[in-house]
Amino acid sequence: MATQRDVARAAGVSLAVVSAVVNGTSHTRMKESTRTRVLQAMQQLNYQPNQTARSLRLNQTDMIAMILNKLDNPVYAPLRHGVYEAAAGHGATVLLGDAETMRSGSQFLTRLLSQGTVDGILIRGEGLLDDDVMAELRDHPKPILILEHALEHPWIDVDDRRAGEIATRFLLNLSHRRIVFVGGSGYLSQQRYLGYQQAMDAAGLTPAPHLATGFGEQAGADGLRQAMQAATAPTAIVVNNIMSAVGVLAAAHDLGITIPDQLSVVGIHDVDLMRHLRPAVTAVRMPMYELGRAGVEALYDLIAGRPSAGGVITDPEPELVIRDSATALTRIHD
Repeated sequence: MATQRDVARAAGVSLAVVSAVVNGTSHTRMKESTRTRVLQAMQQLNYQPNQTARSLRLNQTDMIAMILNKLDNPVYAPLRHGVYEAAAGHGATVLLGDAETMRSGSQFLTRLLSQGTVDGILIRGEGLLDDDVMAELRDHPKPILILEHALEHPWIDVDDRRAGEIATRFLLNLSHRRIVFVGGSGYLSQQRYLGYQQAMDAAGLTPAPHLATGFGEQAGADGLRQAMQAATAPTAIVVNNIMSAVGVLAAAHDLGITIPDQLSVVGIHDVDLMRHLRPAVTAVRMPMYELGRAGVEALYDLIAGRPSAGGVITDPEPELVIRDSATALTRIHD
């Protein structure tokens, strides 16, 4: 069985460096390339840390929890991958929970809050947790980091306002002027709408009211139907969430609206499914993988008693993925 000394020899580093990587400590300074070399040596030698001894020494369980609203939401796939990879770098495993099923006294919450179960908790979907659950979480002795904007806890998030602005500016550059924003509710949706509003204001246009119909396919369908009831129908639509864009496409088909010839559509967030739809959906890809990695690192700062460098991730910023659901405005709309 390989030892830390074997790993140090294979990586060409000191034993102290290997120990720092294994224990996830910051007392030993090293380049990221050095850390990578140590991790590669550990993998090549099939090195397995003595987790029991390490946990007793550090008073840690080497497990963190991540609570998401709707675990099956494909938007969260890159977020989970980022969390898993960063957690593995700290020698930790991840316990998953669904915010929609968490209630005060639930089995998962009871296990989660048991003494010594986890070293810290990541949450996205704080608004879905009722007051009793949040009160129990606040009383938990281990640190909590929110993977979205929060008031009472350290937090880190992607730039939702910038995403709304990017989507709207793209449509403005395609000569659209009657653009609406549909779907969503809550703080992050308000931020995306503010980005839409900012772009419309900069173009000298009056923003349409936010049709906050919620999330998911039905919300997208409802949003489109409401938008088309306006005295002047829109020529383009920014959809708050990419899964709601599926509902927009379905409702457009039912209403006899051709996308993109009669209506251009851009969704916020991106999942692999969108390139397989017809038309394939133009989307603003959010740095969810980076959010996952940054969230774990910020959580481990809190675990170590250091202040967390949270806030909005601006590098990388949201990225426009151009597909087939949006096109330049033609005379048919004049």
